[in-house]
Amino acid sequence: MSIQLGLRAAHCFAAVALCILGSTAAVAQPLGSKYISIAKVTPLKGAAGDTLWVDVKTTMATGYYTYSTKVLVNKDGIGPEATRLVLADNSVGRILSGIKSPKPKTVFDEGFEMNIEKLQGTFTWSVPIRLSASLKPGVVRTTLNVQAQICDTTMCLPPDDYPVPLEIEITAAAAEGVADDTVEESAVDSASNAPVRAGLGQGAPAEIADAQQEIEREKAKGLLNFFFYAMGVGFLALLTPCVFPMIPITVSFFTKRDQSKRFSAVRDAGLFAVGIISTFTLIGIVMSIAFGPAVVQDMAANPWLNFLIAGLFLVLAFNLFGAFEIQIPVSIMNRLNKKTQGSGIAAIFMMGLVFSLTSFTCTVPFVGTILIGAANKGEYLFPMVGMLGFATAFALPFFFLALFPSMLSALPRAGGWMNNMKVVMGFIEIAAAVKFISTAEFVLGWGILPREPFLAIWSGVFILTALYLLGVFRMKLDTPLESVSALRAMFAVMFITTGLWFAAGMMGRPLASDIEALLPPDNYRAMIDGIAHSEEWFTDFEAAKAEAKRTGKPIFIDFTGFACTNCRLMEKDVFTKEPVKEMFKKFVLVQLYTDRKEEPYIGNQNLMKSFGTIANPLYVMLRSDGSYIAQTGFLPKYRGNPADFIAFLQQAHRPL
Repeated sequence: MSIQLGLRAAHCFAAVALCILGSTAAVAQPLGSKYISIAKVTPLKGAAGDTLWVDVKTTMATGYYTYSTKVLVNKDGIGPEATRLVLADNSVGRILSGIKSPKPKTVFDEGFEMNIEKLQGTFTWSVPIRLSASLKPGVVRTTLNVQAQICDTTMCLPPDDYPVPLEIEITAAAAEGVADDTVEESAVDSASNAPVRAGLGQGAPAEIADAQQEIEREKAKGLLNFFFYAMGVGFLALLTPCVFPMIPITVSFFTKRDQSKRFSAVRDAGLFAVGIISTFTLIGIVMSIAFGPAVVQDMAANPWLNFLIAGLFLVLAFNLFGAFEIQIPVSIMNRLNKKTQGSGIAAIFMMGLVFSLTSFTCTVPFVGTILIGAANKGEYLFPMVGMLGFATAFALPFFFLALFPSMLSALPRAGGWMNNMKVVMGFIEIAAAVKFISTAEFVLGWGILPREPFLAIWSGVFILTALYLLGVFRMKLDTPLESVSALRAMFAVMFITTGLWFAAGMMGRPLASDIEALLPPDNYRAMIDGIAHSEEWFTDFEAAKAEAKRTGKPIFIDFTGFACTNCRLMEKDVFTKEPVKEMFKKFVLVQLYTDRKEEPYIGNQNLMKSFGTIANPLYVMLRSDGSYIAQTGFLPKYRGNPADFIAFLQQAHRPL
């Protein structure tokens, strides 16, 4: 029955996704178009490099309003959706700081339990636009988007873009000596001092562009290019630590299956890949639309989901040990037309689902960034194509890995040592289960599995594996071991060496950074208690702003998470480098955790959303007055060459 429900749910997800895509094709204008009217802007003139002022005269229908550009949040860290003014094409120019905003009406809102700022009737924004110095004489056309949420007394429509077409006659090339500085200054509303959102082409130099800005540029090249770009990111994501535990788990899962026929092996591997692809593409998009883009990161950090995955791995481990057999009832097998024992088509598909869920922690920087476009902008086609490309590349190596057991079983005398391999994979699954239990209890703040006990369990598991390979003990389905072959001895030495290495880590020896990213951090107790990892770091944004105002130093914000593997990689592999530590001395440092469902973490995540993303880690730099400088997410190049991260930090100390 549960399998039938799972298949029906998958069909429902697919149907909903198709309906959404179909409906978006039919809707030519934003939903709120009949409630907001923006006057046509007369053609503009100016030389390349000039600054032009654009008056955006707006009229709201009677009974309707939108919010001001000021970002407001209440004591719970939530507030109304601030209006944004964004130039669609940053190759034409950039919006400068100093937007002249209309005077809003301040009223108390019972829903937010705070004063909010409404804009009603007719009002005008005056927007300064610096034309790019690289423009050639002639006419250029672009769009100024008013990103606004429209409400009445009973409801609010989703935030949407309301375009203002601009036609600009470039009368002359830029004067000699005028530099093209269209990416040097952030667009900040003088009334609100609020930073622009990431991915809008402003606020960060091109060579240090964050992941979302890069995605926006790739989208502009068309669907096919974006699909291949997403595939490239998918292949890179395979290098993240969250993927490593799934390699032995995949092999052990397919080792248990009857794959004596080549067709069965290829079919099973294909279904496994389809499970991965469909989870990322359909469930990710549909759930993001329904619950917001943060749902992907929330799933990765959800303690109960991590407990569920850990339980599944433990069940599979004891199954591999021969403690019991997992069999599908004959009635269900007949309904699904399973004619060979152990075909379990639904189980394969669900294993692909589990794989996707376990990898969300490391793939959030891409997945969350692309899904925020679906949830916030009403844009579904590019997120769907991007997720399809990403998931296809992500699943491809595991398609071939799923074929591996069938190739092994075809070798002579495979029965005995194949069972030995199952047991070894079972031990590795126990180690993987410990990792997910650790993530869950860490997010919950229980404090029961710090680094030392964690490594003690891993060390014990690997040493037990070595003893098993040497024939010290047997499992239920094993045949007596007559002698220890050279190959078996070699693997035993590898496992016992790894176990002793983990034991050394338990005693305080640093391990490889990719392993460290999977472990509870050194400052485990401090993080459980909400204390920063050193006295140089603030954990309260308001306190950091006060310190920045006092010292005149810029602010460096580290948006991080308890379940964030890439955050640990950066903290271990990049933040500890001496040149980076020296640069950090020039900042007021603040570390904000975002993945617990209580304060102050909810407020931290809402602050993070104001920068246009929900993907941990996010690094944001602000001037001492709170104005925006630049931001970046996790980029693999920072690990390979910390000088790239230092170059990002140096932007805060360039002359204005």
